[in-house]
Amino acid sequence: MKPILRFFLWRFYFMKTPTNLFLLVGMVFISMGVGDKYISNTSVLQMQFVSNNAATHYGKCIQLKLFNPSQKSIDCRIPAGFQLKASDSTFQNMVLTQEVFVTVMPNQRKDLFVFAMCTEPADKAPSNEVINYTQITTPNKNLSSLCDLIAKEKWHTNEAQQAVWCLVENRSLQEIVGFDTLVIRKLQNKVAQLTKQKMPPPPSKTDYVRNYHASEITMKIKVGGSYSFNFSRTKSVQIAMFNNQNVLVRELYKNNQELPGRKTINYAFDASIYKDPIYYMRLFVDGEKRLETKMDLN
Repeated sequence: MKPILRFFLWRFYFMKTPTNLFLLVGMVFISMGVGDKYISNTSVLQMQFVSNNAATHYGKCIQLKLFNPSQKSIDCRIPAGFQLKASDSTFQNMVLTQEVFVTVMPNQRKDLFVFAMCTEPADKAPSNEVINYTQITTPNKNLSSLCDLIAKEKWHTNEAQQAVWCLVENRSLQEIVGFDTLVIRKLQNKVAQLTKQKMPPPPSKTDYVRNYHASEITMKIKVGGSYSFNFSRTKSVQIAMFNNQNVLVRELYKNNQELPGRKTINYAFDASIYKDPIYYMRLFVDGEKRLETKMDLN
């Protein structure tokens, strides 16, 4: 496939708005192409993919750095499903879950934060390290197809991350879990079509592992804490637990429309199921990590 380079007269402009986050308190108790898609000729447009450690690995966890050294503007398109290899093999490989479509002006440098997901849950995620990534030149076509759906529906969520892991590791469809039961069924159906698996039944009301809405009375050893915050406007809020490899284990709270005002959110998990000695509880606001609490179960 030959690289395609196109020039346009129109431009994209981006604006950033400050996050109105006032109070947070934590408490604890016990040239490349995919198929017929393209990006601009990399012999002209310089590109670099770097980890963004401020986001969880189903958020905007990749930073795309672009530089156009030429005297003409360049239109750049990178498809969802674009797969990336970490420069350090002990860290997770990644896949983009959004389409990037941007114009880079002559002699302009442009940095973008891009939605992506982990494709190697057994490897660790960057914490303080800066990890560079390069293109995987022989992409997983089924993974690209799943990421097309994720990008189209804007499912930049824990449920979609579980679906990616299910696909790449040939896991049971029952391991696609989370709070959004409707999205879970749609993701299970997509992965079932790609892998020729049979759709599983929905979880029971008391299935703590699969049913994120199960009552806390189903927990045998309850461990948790709380976060308090005060917002001036509606935000997306998630509380999630990560293991010592910085890999997502379970989402504990999720509200994409957290109303303004002062609020305290309690979270808990069953330590008879999650038995690692150390977990990290993290509060995310609009996809960015705001607070972290270390939970030592020793």
